[in-house]
Order: sequence, then C-alpha cells, then structure tokens
Amino acid sequence: MNAVLLGFVVALVLPLAAVAGGSAASFRLDAGGVAITNTQANSSWAPVAVLVKFDALATGTLTVRRVSQGNAYTLGCCTFAGSTNLVWVADCEYPFGFGDVLVISSTATNGVVQLLTRGE
Repeated sequence: MNAVLLGFVVALVLPLAAVAGGSAASFRLDAGGVAITNTQANSSWAPVAVLVKFDALATGTLTVRRVSQGNAYTLGCCTFAGSTNLVWVADCEYPFGFGDVLVISSTATNGVVQLLTRGE
C-alpha cells in the first residue's frame, strides 16, 4: 500500500475513533508483536483499525487476534511482500471486556504498529 492510500485510509479511520471517544496508541514491533489487555473492570473498548509502518520494505505475515477466557480467535491475517505499510480495519465491532487481550503479531519486526480504538 502506498503512502497516499495509507494517508487516505487514516483520514477515514481516525475520525471514526475520535467521534466515538476513541484513542490511539503506538508500539514498536521489535519483539514481533504486541499484546494489549483491557485492565479496566468497568469499561470496554473495541479496535477500529491497526496501522503498521515498517522502517524499510518488509515481507512476512501480520495477524490480529483476540484472546478471551483463554481462547484465541483470529480477527485478521495477511501475508505481504515488499510492503512498507499495512492497514487492518475491523469488519464489525469486537468489544474487549475486562481481561480480554488484543494480540498483534508480525514476522517482520522492523516497524511500528498503531492501534486505534473506540471506547464503550
């Protein structure tokens, strides 16, 4: 995905998160992935999108999973080659309650992942 298209997608997705009381957080992919746990007992959130920017051309697999009550569910997975940017947009609402974990893993580790969420 080129930078212009990524900018267009971000321009569409970011307002969705902001209007719905959302937030954004960035994480390095140095360890091959990140795990974000909902530690708030009385609130939930839902991922709106995952944006990945690699430092250089990358090849590999990106997987977005939900772990709930010990069970893992794949929300999205893609194989890519020669990419610098990837975007995963949630196709429906996936509410993450207390203790639920969003796991974003990548075989390419030379980049940054940004998670856009919407609060409940």
